[in-house]
Amino acid sequence: MDTNDRPYLFWLVSIPWIGQGPIPKILNAFDSAKEAFEASDEELIKRSGSKQVKELIKYRKENNIFRKYEEFLRGGMKLSFLWDDDYPERLKNIPDPPIGLFYYGQLPENNKLSVAIIGARQCSPYGVKTARELGEELGRNDVNVISGMAFGIDGISQKAAIDAGGKSYGVLGCGADICYPESNSDLYEMLMDNGGIISTYPPGTPAVSRYFPPRNRIVSGLADAIVVVEARARSGTLITVDMALDQGRDIYAVPGRIGDELSAGCNGLIGHGARVYLSPSIFMSDLMEDHMADLEAGFTGPKTDFVKPAFDSGSDKRHRKYEGKKDKEPDIEERLLEIYRELTLFPQSAEEIDIHMKETGKESPGETGICLILMELCLEGYAVQISPGCFCRK
Repeated sequence: MDTNDRPYLFWLVSIPWIGQGPIPKILNAFDSAKEAFEASDEELIKRSGSKQVKELIKYRKENNIFRKYEEFLRGGMKLSFLWDDDYPERLKNIPDPPIGLFYYGQLPENNKLSVAIIGARQCSPYGVKTARELGEELGRNDVNVISGMAFGIDGISQKAAIDAGGKSYGVLGCGADICYPESNSDLYEMLMDNGGIISTYPPGTPAVSRYFPPRNRIVSGLADAIVVVEARARSGTLITVDMALDQGRDIYAVPGRIGDELSAGCNGLIGHGARVYLSPSIFMSDLMEDHMADLEAGFTGPKTDFVKPAFDSGSDKRHRKYEGKKDKEPDIEERLLEIYRELTLFPQSAEEIDIHMKETGKESPGETGICLILMELCLEGYAVQISPGCFCRK
């Protein structure tokens, strides 16, 4: 593609909600993006076959695209198109790959293994521990960690990978120049220096709920395998799994107790063919065995013998309706209820509860405050001290 065409291509990917729709049609209908830009309004609408191009027509009338493109370049953000050398090979092999990627830092290297770690935002201490251990293992072994920079499992695994000396890449459902959530600003900075921030949306695009499901296919598309650490039965995490299946990616799920709401999604995936995640070392062995030979041969597409499981059986529908056992919350003060919600059937210390609350964006009363509340819960009959300093629900 002619480098002089890039400002015109920038124009094509400048409307966030247009998505992939008309852009490939425009590129196929015209000899170049420049020719499309210079076409009349009527011709552009006719040859693209989409009314969505009216927004592109409006944009070119209201903006000087050359000035806009220069401003973009001065801002330090980069833009990679599908045919560029730095565009990730894995993404080229998914259905309907994005035309352009906006990013800070770097894009994932084609010659390194990549794993997407996804899961619940409001995760349990079990999920925190699992995500951190896996992130550390991947980071130590120079495996890229791909995720969405969200609270909970995403952010925990990404931080762990970077702290262990590895690289991680955050795929956002907003412009790459917007840190979302704001409270993950430290991780945002870490990713810029130790991986990258990636988005299919142009700078300035706000974090809107409808933008997040499309970004999930980029998370899975950049990975060789996906590990689901914790997910409810109707979790948004499972949208990423569905997309990963369409892309031929390996799915792993962390098993949990059958009564846990946060494990219902993972256990359902295992019941329908997902691999069981057992430990960081076992997972690394599987990953190396399954993908290293293909990687060394330069192959980054889906497996040719992949068969997508049928996720619409009667049994699957029952799994999807099952959301785990929901305990009725006691009628107690809010300050007590906040700590009660942190308790599980696994014994935890006040320190562990304090760390988990901070990691998941909750306001903690501190270790001393938690200890006092735990004692109150024990006196009220809602908690029990299993061993010195360790508590669980009664």
